[in-house]
Amino acid sequence: MTKISIIKKIQLGERSFPIETPDFELHFSFYCGNGVIKHEAIISFKSSNFLSALIETGRITNHDLIQNNIVRLENLEDPNTLLSFRYQICNFKDCHNTYLLIFDIHENRGYYGFFIHTVLQIENFI
Repeated sequence: MTKISIIKKIQLGERSFPIETPDFELHFSFYCGNGVIKHEAIISFKSSNFLSALIETGRITNHDLIQNNIVRLENLEDPNTLLSFRYQICNFKDCHNTYLLIFDIHENRGYYGFFIHTVLQIENFI
């Protein structure tokens, strides 16, 4: 598999969203890398994968995560930190860009929520 090349980090407004259940699909909007087109991604636990799988296969590195402020160096020393991070890769036809969405699902006293760690515009490798 080829390494994921990060082009730029997309600026986000709201990053935390309450959800009803862990299986909930969240409609999440962000602006394109050029700031013109508003994209809507549907993210969910079912259609995502663990970020640790990208790291283990060498498609993304810990250095990439630190450099893009996704995780701190001291958190990488804890092997359980990245297990909860999930990702989805989205392609949008209206701008021909590809994005890597990194998020987490939290549970607190029976309430659930999505936390979007980052949206990265990546080189289209498909």
